Amino acid sequence: MTKSYVAFYPSKPYWAIAPLNVDDHQVQANFTELMSEIVFGHQHEEFELAICRDGRIMISLNDDKRTLDPNFEEIVDRWGVYLSYLNAFYLVLDSSITQTSRVSLFSLHEVTNRDAFSTTVEGSEVKSEIISTESIASTYQMARYLSSYRQGIPLSIDTRISNRRTVSADTLKLAVSNFEVLFAFPGLEKSIASISKSISEYKIGNYDTSIVLAWFCIERLLSNKWAEYLLSFNQEHSESKRVNSERLKKLTDRDYTISIIINMLELGGIIPFSLYKNLEKIRVARNKIAHSDPKYKSSIEDSSLAIKISLELVGRFYGLGLKPSLSLQVSGI
Repeated sequence: MTKSYVAFYPSKPYWAIAPLNVDDHQVQANFTELMSEIVFGHQHEEFELAICRDGRIMISLNDDKRTLDPNFEEIVDRWGVYLSYLNAFYLVLDSSITQTSRVSLFSLHEVTNRDAFSTTVEGSEVKSEIISTESIASTYQMARYLSSYRQGIPLSIDTRISNRRTVSADTLKLAVSNFEVLFAFPGLEKSIASISKSISEYKIGNYDTSIVLAWFCIERLLSNKWAEYLLSFNQEHSESKRVNSERLKKLTDRDYTISIIINMLELGGIIPFSLYKNLEKIRVARNKIAHSDPKYKSSIEDSSLAIKISLELVGRFYGLGLKPSLSLQVSGI
C-alpha cells in the first residue's frame, strides 16, 4: 500500500530500536533497504506515524476535508498544520528520551519547511521524496545510500554513523502516548510547537525570542483555561445559563487583560500563588522586551523560567508531563 507522509530528521542522527552493523557485507548489500526499514509504527484515527531505522520520522494526518487540487493558500495552511505537529512531536520525543535515558540526545531546533519534506512510501520502499537541499536533513537523506560514503574505509567511522545513539522502543512508545494527547485537545499542538521553538531559541542564547515564544504559549493556555473556568459556573440542569455567550464574550474581551486573568485564576484557586508570582515576573519581562526597555536585559534565568512555566501549565491543564533537555548549545568564539 502506498502512503504519503511529511517527514523530518532531528538535529543529530540516531538509530531507532537497534543499530545496524554497517561494516557487515550482507548489510551493505541491502544498505538502503535496511536504513529505510520502518521499525516503529503507530496508527491513530487522526494520524499515522512511522519511524525508520535511520531515524527518519514520518507523519501522515488524516484529513477528510483535504481537496484534491489545493490552491496556494491551502498548501501554505496545510504546511502550517504539519509543521505544528512535527515540532510538537520533536519536543515530545526529546522529552521522552530525557525521561527514559537520562541523556540529552538532540539539539532541539525549529523544524521548518526547509527541513521537512514530503515522501511517498510503499511498504518500506521510498517511491518518491523531496531532497531538503537547504537543510542538514539532506545529509541524513543521502546517508541512506551507500554511494554517498567514501570508498575504501569502514562505514562505521563516518560521522553520519559513528555519532549515532540508539533510541529504544520504550522511548518511542512513551513519545507516541504523549503525542496522542494533543489530538484530544485541538489547538494544543500549537502550544507545544511554540514551546519547542522557544527551547530552540533558548539553546542558542537568543533569550528575547525564547521568552516571547514561551509567552505566546502561556497566554494562549491561560486564556483557554479562563474561558473554561467561566463556563464551569453553568449548572448542567439549570434552565438558564449563568454564563451565556453574551456574558462570556464580555468576560473575555480586551478589557480582561492577561494580567487580570492571571489574578482571577489565582484567586479562584485554579493556579497556586507561587505560579502566579512567576507568571507576573515573565509577563513583565515580556512587556519590557516588547517595548524595548533599555534597562532590561533578558537572561538565561528568565528564559528558562518562561519555558518551565509553559511546561507546568501544559502539565496542570492537560496532564501532559514533558521534561525536555534545557542544556545550552553555544560554542566559544
